[in-house]
Amino acid sequence: MITRGPDLLRQMANKLLDALLQGAEAEARKAPFTTDMLRQLVEAMKTASDYDHYYRASYDSLMKVVEEDARRGARVNAFGRLLVHPLDPLFSEEKLDRRLIGNFFFFVRSLFGDEVEIMADEAATIAEEIRTRADGNLDWASFYADPRAKQLYFRVIARVIRAFRVFETRRDWVMKVMQHDPTAVGLSSNVYIERPFEGQALPFGNREFYLFFDGLIRPLAQLTAEDAALFQSATGEDPARIVGHFLSELEQHRTLS
Repeated sequence: MITRGPDLLRQMANKLLDALLQGAEAEARKAPFTTDMLRQLVEAMKTASDYDHYYRASYDSLMKVVEEDARRGARVNAFGRLLVHPLDPLFSEEKLDRRLIGNFFFFVRSLFGDEVEIMADEAATIAEEIRTRADGNLDWASFYADPRAKQLYFRVIARVIRAFRVFETRRDWVMKVMQHDPTAVGLSSNVYIERPFEGQALPFGNREFYLFFDGLIRPLAQLTAEDAALFQSATGEDPARIVGHFLSELEQHRTLS
């Protein structure tokens, strides 16, 4: 609701200000207008029943925005958690900064464009089905283990790996993206989380690059036969080949510092 909510509130306030202006102009036509007359007009508007319908309609509109954004947030949350779930231990142990997640989403969006919205909807549908079966409780492990969620995840990671065909060039670009410290983290095309600007680049050097992409990609080198078949079905790629090649390149760029 970072954009839509405030915009709606502004529209509501503007209509009240227009009504106040119209009332003031009407009074001014009768006699010289004073601040006391303005005060009386404002007090009358505070309790006038003429505005009850407007307030009820505005409240209903605002609640719809809140509900829609809550659903959108749940949708983005499911897809976002799916993308970075292998990195949970690194974030929990503070080996990686959680603020990097928003920049990784930007990287993913640069690869998929508006297709991200479709995948987010698919992830939310899967999560909601699991939640419904569990009487309203969403077990994230069950979500990650769902074959449909795995296919979504494999599609994204395969595209990430393909983006590193020219490894060093893409690596340099990704490091710049991941170091960016935004004041608004975009979770989708119209959902943003605002936060204060801290005036410095995020820590993402050689060490963080290795930790992030090793943590993200290396688990795919140990897929079961069933998951390997699922990966190939979802991406058209042999996981052993593309994952092995990526990890080989990653090790060449690993630093011991």
